[in-house]
Amino acid sequence: MSKLHDSQKADLVTAAKRYATNYQGSPAERYMAHRGLGSVAKLRLGYVSEPAVGHELHRGRLAIPYWRPAGGIHAVATIRFRCIADACVRAPDGSYLPPHQEKHEGHGKYMGLPGHPPRLFNTAALLTSKPYIALNEGELDGAAVEGADVPAVGTPGVSSWRDHFDPAFAGFEIVFVLGDGDDAGRRFSAKVCERLPNAKAVDLGDGYDAARFIHEFGPAKFRERLGL
Repeated sequence: MSKLHDSQKADLVTAAKRYATNYQGSPAERYMAHRGLGSVAKLRLGYVSEPAVGHELHRGRLAIPYWRPAGGIHAVATIRFRCIADACVRAPDGSYLPPHQEKHEGHGKYMGLPGHPPRLFNTAALLTSKPYIALNEGELDGAAVEGADVPAVGTPGVSSWRDHFDPAFAGFEIVFVLGDGDDAGRRFSAKVCERLPNAKAVDLGDGYDAARFIHEFGPAKFRERLGL
């Protein structure tokens, strides 16, 4: 992908701010609260009630901006979108389904912007003074871990890892790698551990990702699982 023009960068920031403004009281906020992720305000998630130009396919989705420490037009690297449509995330009785039981038929659970390469989510966490950081398979897992008072970044999955991600983790004593509790998640953890000498894979159990584990057992139990 060619580099974004300054006007395109500015448009991303404007869109992310608009979606963040529309988050409070939205279906996205209710969905996140159901997931036990109601306290991640610093990640400035959003809701697409009025799509920006080029984002029309994402109306009604949860917006996940990749905010960066840099300000101005460089504040947002990209935006990804998650389906939270009632038909996909709720049972016939109106209750929310567990994430692993959601039914997204005919479309992906997540969608990115055309031409945007994979990036790390929540890169501000890389500036932590703590000697450890968590690397999660998924943005919402990263959000859950941040909410448990552990600095965390996320990546969309094993196929999205890029060589230039490696140096970002070189200064940490430990990188806790938190793949999902399935075959794909364990492949993700194994691949990262092959690349990062300071990586430590933490298996949370069959069927568990970080968000589900924290929601069911609490932040203290999660930190204990990491040995913190």
